Amino acid sequence: MSGQREQLSRRRFLAGAAGAAGTAILAACGGSSAPTNTPAPTTPATVAAAPTAAASPATTGTTAASAPTVVATSAAGSAVAPSGPLSSVAAPSAVANAPKGGTLTHAIVGTDAKSFHPYLTTDTVSGAYQGNVYAGGLIKYDDNTLDIVGDSAEKFAVSADKKTYTFTLRDLKWSDGTPLTTDDYVWTYQQVIKPENKYPYLENFGDIVSFTATAPRTLVVTLKDAYVTGLITAGSSITPLPKHIWENLDWSDPTKNPEINAPTVASGPWKLKEWKRDDHATFVANDLYWEGRPNIDTLTTRNFGTQALAYQALKSGEVDWSSFQPSDYKEAKTLPNVTVYDWFDANGNWSYIGFNLRRPALRDPLVRKAISYATDRKGIIDGVLNGLGRPLSSPFPQSSWAYSPNVERYDFDVSKAQDLFKQAGYTLNAKKLTKDGQQLTLKLLYPSASKVSEGIATVVQQQLSDLGIALNAQSLEFQALQDTLKKEPFDYDLYVAAWSATTEPYYMYQIWAEQSIPELNSGAYVNKQVEDLFEQSHREFDTEKRKAIFAQIQKLITDDAPYVFLYEGQSYTGFNKRVGGIAVGKFGPYNIHKWYLTK
Repeated sequence: MSGQREQLSRRRFLAGAAGAAGTAILAACGGSSAPTNTPAPTTPATVAAAPTAAASPATTGTTAASAPTVVATSAAGSAVAPSGPLSSVAAPSAVANAPKGGTLTHAIVGTDAKSFHPYLTTDTVSGAYQGNVYAGGLIKYDDNTLDIVGDSAEKFAVSADKKTYTFTLRDLKWSDGTPLTTDDYVWTYQQVIKPENKYPYLENFGDIVSFTATAPRTLVVTLKDAYVTGLITAGSSITPLPKHIWENLDWSDPTKNPEINAPTVASGPWKLKEWKRDDHATFVANDLYWEGRPNIDTLTTRNFGTQALAYQALKSGEVDWSSFQPSDYKEAKTLPNVTVYDWFDANGNWSYIGFNLRRPALRDPLVRKAISYATDRKGIIDGVLNGLGRPLSSPFPQSSWAYSPNVERYDFDVSKAQDLFKQAGYTLNAKKLTKDGQQLTLKLLYPSASKVSEGIATVVQQQLSDLGIALNAQSLEFQALQDTLKKEPFDYDLYVAAWSATTEPYYMYQIWAEQSIPELNSGAYVNKQVEDLFEQSHREFDTEKRKAIFAQIQKLITDDAPYVFLYEGQSYTGFNKRVGGIAVGKFGPYNIHKWYLTK
């Protein structure tokens, strides 16, 4: 829930089809989170109001700096103007007598959270619920400047060799009054790094040499080497669990550890009151939250079966906060009881069509480039997204500081597509694009739960059919789609997906690395020069030199065309006008503890 803080958490591996639209919402509740270092898959929709996550094809999410999350949208050239001006909401100054009390009801759609265990779950909704009750990220991105600043740490220092990081905690307390100290951080770290505890992102700790407490409020983290991401690694690795509650409980079995599904002690702005799976979760204000008790007494998250039902609940006033489909955006902007907030997420939420490079026809870069030129991005943005996005031409969106416009843009050009197919040895016979007597026949997969993905598939099917390609567009339920992309026999040619990226561009290497095949690199793209450049960016501390490195990466990848880069999505969400104190930063709505209800 994006209303909290953009923490540097590392577990944003979203496996859902909510799209950007769902991402902002959950993130807001959790606040600007700490930087993450894993890209998150998302269902292309982008336009959003739900939380962001980590990396995996075909889905969406938000976190601050260490890991890439994937949603949908990025631009490499002229941006498509959104249907209305983007909201520009500065952080409201503290309302001296802000109303207290009341219940804020938030709608989510789709799969519910798995558990409240931060180290055994990878989905976005679980991460959002956990962010409500567990704070403690040492650092975060500033929601407006994107500078890394202290969060649970009031200050931090970096050694001259850039290998040792010293954090001084604020005066923190668990909701039961027990001091939250470095013992909680160290104990949690010690559990997480045990292989038998099966943390999904255990490799994230490979650079940490030691993680020690030198005093109740002083934590020292030493790394193997000096990396530009060292502060993120040291400061975002651990969100502490309450040692005094967990130390005698089982780490992973909820039948032996009730805290996994029903935490009784919190460090975040909210405490769990009740969780009824697939229906609702109710949280109450934490009086001892270090940033101050929320003005609102109760936060209820309700699970709706469809985006349409959630939107109707927003219109009727049944819920206070919800995302909705792009097709409802214009109407939502006119509703007398709703305010729509929109932004282009600093992490970059972008959509694409991935190629299966195991297929002989698609191993030819001329064919991939031809399909890219044959895809009308602006038409998709205008017709499917109702203008809520801007064209994407490279692996870094316009919202990224590393973005370079100096790449091949693949603007819609049927003649160029036809010429490239001709260069690749294809001829048009009786309206069929053929080579060696065989028509080019492709299978395109997309997630059945995403109307946006369906719209993209429909447009692309028509455009490629016009060129003589036999394209079979097939929808699959999310898990079936993931299985097809990641398991033998890899029976597909193209797939519609999205990434919620990371603020720190280095972490996006994961979706292009050979070692990530097929988990994050589903299409089996391999370019060792790209991997070497990502590694250079990891060791270079000069920002301008890093920007030049990332420009090279973008040119190499766009020249290879392993994706049809589609668009960077405009994120948005709707609030009932009775909700006050909302600020929208670079990651969306934040500081939920300062929000209030006017009636």
